[in-house]
This record gives sequence, C-alpha cells and structure tokens, in this order.
Amino acid sequence: MRRAQALVICVLSGCTTFEDPSIVLDLRIIAMTATIDRVTAGGFGPEQVIDVDFAHPNPTEILAQLVPTEVCAIVADPAAHRDLRWKMSVCVLGLDNRCDLDHPVIELGSGLLDDPDDSTTSKQPCATLIPDQKLLTILREAVEANPVQALGGIEYGVVMEVDDPLTPDTSVFSAKHLRVAATRPVTRRANLNPYINYLDAAVTSVGIAIPRARCNDEPSIAFDIPEVEGGDVVTLFPVEPESAREEYFAPTLSGGSEKLTETLTYQWLAAQGGFSDETTGGGHDILGNQSLLGTEWRAPRGLKVPTNISIWMVQRDERYGVSVLETCIRVTP
Repeated sequence: MRRAQALVICVLSGCTTFEDPSIVLDLRIIAMTATIDRVTAGGFGPEQVIDVDFAHPNPTEILAQLVPTEVCAIVADPAAHRDLRWKMSVCVLGLDNRCDLDHPVIELGSGLLDDPDDSTTSKQPCATLIPDQKLLTILREAVEANPVQALGGIEYGVVMEVDDPLTPDTSVFSAKHLRVAATRPVTRRANLNPYINYLDAAVTSVGIAIPRARCNDEPSIAFDIPEVEGGDVVTLFPVEPESAREEYFAPTLSGGSEKLTETLTYQWLAAQGGFSDETTGGGHDILGNQSLLGTEWRAPRGLKVPTNISIWMVQRDERYGVSVLETCIRVTP
C-alpha cells in the first residue's frame, strides 16, 4: 500500500524515479533475531512457554522458569565506510514499535560495531537478556497495558538503535518482538525460528550454487562466489524442509484452543539490482495453492568492474520467528 501511494504521489508531482525499498543503499538494520538458551530450554526462538497458575500467579516460580534470550541484529551500511554505535533496550512496545516511555525501559546492551561491509568477519551486535526482577516488571506492565492480548502470551520487545557516533542524526532503529506464554492449552510449545534447507538458484535454467556467506568473508573461510553478467536474471527459490511450517495451538476467547499451521514469508533485499517480488510466501490462495515462495533478481547493468553484491533473504513466521540467509553474487560487466 505504501509503495502504491508513493507511486501515485510521484506521478502527480512529475518525478520519474523513487527508491526501491528492497535495495539497501545506506545504513539499515536488515533484521533482528532472538534465540533462547538451547541447553536449558531445549529449543530456540522468540517465545518461552511456562507453567503459570492463573488463580495464584507466583512471580518467583515464573522467574525460575524463564531462561536467557540472546538478541542479535544484521546491519548493513553500503554507502559509507565507518564504525557504528548501537544500543538495545528492553521495554513494552508502543504502536510505532518504539519503547512506550509510559512504562519502564531497561538498557540491554550497547557498543561499537566495525563497518559491517568492510569487516572480513561477521560481527553482529548481540546482547543477552537475563531474566530478573526488572524483566518481571516489564512483563507485568505489558499485561496491564493489554490484558486481552496477554491471553495469547505476554508480549514485550527489544528496540535497537544504530547510528554514526560522529553524526548521530543518521540513526536507524528496529524492534524485535518477544513473548512469554502459559501452557494453555497443555499441548502448547514454544515457537521455533523458521529455517530452510538451502537456497536454490538458476540463471536461464542452469543451476548455480548459493553459499551461506558474506561477500567480505576472510580468505580462511573463502567460498566460491557464483558469477553472473550484468542484466542476467537469477531465479532464487527457498527449499523448505517438511517440518518448516509448525503446527500450533492458539487459545481462544471462549477458553478453548484452535489448531493452526504457520505461514512463512520471505523478504528479499540486495545491495544492487532489483527483484521481481520483494516479499513472497504467505498463505494459500482460494484454490488451496501455496503462494509463490521464490523471486527473480536482475543483476545490475553498467558496472565498470566485477563487483560482489550482497543479497539477504529474511524468513519470518507469524509468531515472531526470524532467520536470515546472507549470500553474495559476483556481477561482471
């Protein structure tokens, strides 16, 4: 809808081009992921499911069941060569996905980040949320802010801000939704982050290998970068395992539960070029057919020298699960 509105405004005002949101031109947080403590909780994802006595909730028992959650971000900054500053905060999220300042805000972590596009090793900003009395305060505030939503789980979030220390007005932000839910129904299990087996790719029906790697990975972990020519169309298709779309039970207002199957969506981003579809996946159409999963990426024309171009695939489910695949394709003039 926003792209359509922008197009109408552009046409009426006489402009001829506008930025494609799927092309990462400057500082951007590509995505944020959350991973719970695998050893303690036996899984990973943005959600924790615990036993709660609704008649007599005991904060001590609730806190004893919660486990640490690591929140990380993938940041890109192709237009500049600079170190960045980042900060993460835990809070109740407002409608704009920023911290609602009417409720407590806890600083989770902060630091400096080497230029994400120049670094030879991936250095994602990460912070670990340790369950404590401060987190219980956030959860209580979240319930009081939206008691109806809390039937499906208590939602809160981590907000991340990234900027250039020398020019703070360049800051960008992103939010990661987290949830703590009760075992209602008893079959309820914590959501896991989605994943794919691999990313299939082809140019004019000839398959090419797409690695899970960054363009600037150091030589010790070097990989064969697939090579295409400017203007080539690369078909990209995520190959899902059979277990990718989890079945889950959601509580209903009547006190019962409903069995649902996850839908998975794919967001496609690149440093250059263009996509036929910037978002794919989702549910089924009226005939029961699965929505398009793949997309086509057209390599940019007019390059003067061979250029390595970053491509990101962000996979999401509707329960805040996220995974990111980053890859690289070399484009020759």
